Amino acid sequence: MATSEEFMTYISDQLSDAGVITCRKMFGEYTIYCDTKVIGMVCDGQLFLKKTNAGFRLLKEVCEVPAYKGAKPSFLITSTDDREYLTKLVRASWSELPYPKPKKKKLKNNCDDAQYVCFCSKVTEEMIAEAISKGASSPEEVIEATGAMKNPDCKVNNPKGICCYNDIVRIIAEHFEKQSIEVK
Repeated sequence: MATSEEFMTYISDQLSDAGVITCRKMFGEYTIYCDTKVIGMVCDGQLFLKKTNAGFRLLKEVCEVPAYKGAKPSFLITSTDDREYLTKLVRASWSELPYPKPKKKKLKNNCDDAQYVCFCSKVTEEMIAEAISKGASSPEEVIEATGAMKNPDCKVNNPKGICCYNDIVRIIAEHFEKQSIEVK
């Protein structure tokens, strides 16, 4: 049984206090992302979170099962009604999960050799790094400083066919991760 869009809307809403929640539909089921990190899946109308030590410590009921045949075991979340609990569980798990490795795609259009993050407003990663070095520390501050996301035609202009918001969040996180590594 494929997961319904209504259930995904409910789950996304329940998890929304944990961060920016996005979902990608694959084969009738969904992968769930929190601030660009894969945190789990929804299969057959059930929520599965990736296994982490932090998540294990917070679980009310430990139930490890694969989300689908052949998958690694995940934590099956049997109750999705407690929004505050889900937020704590997702944030704790999120802190132990890796960021996805950036995929290098060949650009289909000629962008004057610039590697745009926001194709709508022609904002580059260097422009984002400069905004961060001048004090911007949140996606909203970076967007304000760079002028990113000012054109609503993301799906048309971006070769990925999606909005650049998650890429901006990833770049900010990578910058601060790099900065904390250099300090240590």
